[in-house]
Amino acid sequence: MDQALDKVIQGGLDAIEAGDLKTALDAVDEAAKQVGENHVRVLHLNGMIAWSEGRVDNAAGYLMQAVDLGGAHPEVYLDCAECLFIHGDDLDEAEAVVRALLDHKSIADDDPSRDEAKLLLAQIRLDDDDTEEALELLGQVQPKMKEHPAYLSTYGAVMMALGRNDEAVKSLEAAVLAAPEDPDFHYQLGLTREAAGDREGSAEAMLHVLELDTAISKADADADDDDEELDEELSDEAKAELIRTFEEVLEEVPDPVLKRIAHAPVSVQRRATAEQVRGGVNPRSAVAFVGTPKIGDAAGELERIVIIHDLLLAMIDEDEEIPEVFVIGIIDELRRFFDESMGVVSVED
Repeated sequence: MDQALDKVIQGGLDAIEAGDLKTALDAVDEAAKQVGENHVRVLHLNGMIAWSEGRVDNAAGYLMQAVDLGGAHPEVYLDCAECLFIHGDDLDEAEAVVRALLDHKSIADDDPSRDEAKLLLAQIRLDDDDTEEALELLGQVQPKMKEHPAYLSTYGAVMMALGRNDEAVKSLEAAVLAAPEDPDFHYQLGLTREAAGDREGSAEAMLHVLELDTAISKADADADDDDEELDEELSDEAKAELIRTFEEVLEEVPDPVLKRIAHAPVSVQRRATAEQVRGGVNPRSAVAFVGTPKIGDAAGELERIVIIHDLLLAMIDEDEEIPEVFVIGIIDELRRFFDESMGVVSVED
């Protein structure tokens, strides 16, 4: 029975990884027939299916039930903790799940899942501003894990939090070399180089982000037969509506901010251009200030503001969320372009 169940469950998990939801659903039905819908493995697979569909609350519910049942299945603990952590549902609960795995007596000390758990726990502690424990946990993993890009990325983030910029950059450069097709590592490297004062190096990393993100978007569109829509020009009406919403947001920002940016014309693009990214624009920001950013004592010169349509849509579930995304974008760009936030907090303020 265990081997048969293992085969069905693994087939379902592989199907989720491949984006084959139908096969995953068939697998969970078959597994439920074998051992019942409340079996730990079935709950785990149901949770992963829900997560892949974006039903995060359902996913967390299934995965926490699976953890509560116990058992020596490290992947159940790791997936549950990661789901809770990534989506910010409950940091304390995510930490408790990881620590439960590390305390599990039936999981061997040299099981690779223990290193994965320490790495995840380090990320959780870093998110809670506990750089000391995060660094301690990273020091406990096996040497082989220290070559993994996820470890190098996390170590870089800890070094950045400690103000050790050179070490942070070095670690993230190693992460990029280990996983050159992952845009997230390039993005983290770009942000870290920018924080370290290397604008040219940051732009180089961000150009890779733009290239890789665009390729992924096109691949997804090809898979969904939406490639024409991806390249379709936005209508004047759609652009005008976004600009109107942006201008309404500007009416709520403090006067010092308005004086800095009100003169700049606002336009809408599908995606940032390579030229804009070379100039310092973040390829993952829904709002971009275009011009000459502040450098040293030289004041920033803002020429125009660009709304990045495709990123904006990816950040929201409904149109009511657009103003808040604009505010976040304005804050980020004020910091980048003028090296200040000038008191912008939220739309309501």
